[in-house]
Amino acid sequence: MAEATLDPAKSVLVAQVKQAEASHRMDLSSALLRSKHFNAPHKVVYLGNIATTLLAQLPHPETPEMEEAPGFNEQRWTLITRSGDITVRIASRSYWAFGLFNSGYLNVITLTGPVRERARIVFDTMSALGHKAWEFSHPRSVQKWLSRHGVGQTTKENERQWLGHRNRAKADLQEQIDRLQQRCDVVLDQVEDDELDALRDHIGHELHMAQEALHDENAPGLERALARVEAELIAIDPGSSPITIDAPAEILGSPEEILNVDEPSSTDEMGRIVPIEPSEDEVPFVDLTSPLPEEEGVISPRRVDKGEVSRHKRSPWQRRRRRTTAVVFNKLLD
Repeated sequence: MAEATLDPAKSVLVAQVKQAEASHRMDLSSALLRSKHFNAPHKVVYLGNIATTLLAQLPHPETPEMEEAPGFNEQRWTLITRSGDITVRIASRSYWAFGLFNSGYLNVITLTGPVRERARIVFDTMSALGHKAWEFSHPRSVQKWLSRHGVGQTTKENERQWLGHRNRAKADLQEQIDRLQQRCDVVLDQVEDDELDALRDHIGHELHMAQEALHDENAPGLERALARVEAELIAIDPGSSPITIDAPAEILGSPEEILNVDEPSSTDEMGRIVPIEPSEDEVPFVDLTSPLPEEEGVISPRRVDKGEVSRHKRSPWQRRRRRTTAVVFNKLLD
């Protein structure tokens, strides 16, 4: 089968859905995709294994938004999300038996963005799926559906698109291995060490593990093996040592100079605490929480009785008149 030429801007892939459960919900207020534990007003969404697997491979995904909300058929929907420079649009449609069975559904996947990142997402999705996404349960029905809905490709062309993305991703990963192999050769040629042979064997083993992971289409295992090789190169590369920058001489000082700070003493020769007179450049500290001297004689009406408050408020003439009135009243009682 001839390898398909990938579009530089967009990829359109059609996949067979194998399983679908009511594992997600759509928030009615924002049309965002939520988990099944979402309790606000919502609609149930049957997402399916293709969409769930693909969304899990996105490195930095935004919350998917339902472009077409599910209606009576909860497995007919369209969602859109973004991950960096990649835009992902997935549409779930039925193509056989009026959508009464999971095998009668397909997903139309549209990826927009850099071809290198698109190929890697498709590669990881194919590795995570338990079946070949381009093999349909009902080939004749899906071919009729593709012709009727104007997808613009046959089942064979769809298969070539899937395999073309996988081959492009494998070529990019192989390029990473080759580039790291060349760097290892350059670094090891500059190292003079008695354990050079053992080190070369260890790096060769890790590169072999990376090749085996690529053969098994295990991109995470390949990246882990390359990361271990990178760590070895950083440890032995003479040019990878950190560059030190000397501090300016004027800010350097001995520990004695740092600890011996001339501070004003708050005690006299007898050890008694004495107030420190502020200098002309210092701003005196004023405690506004304590009462002022002129306020110390003021009595709060809430903390004294009525007679004490009235005595403080009366003038001398009023107090003298009150005493005279009291004397006259006592004589009348006698």
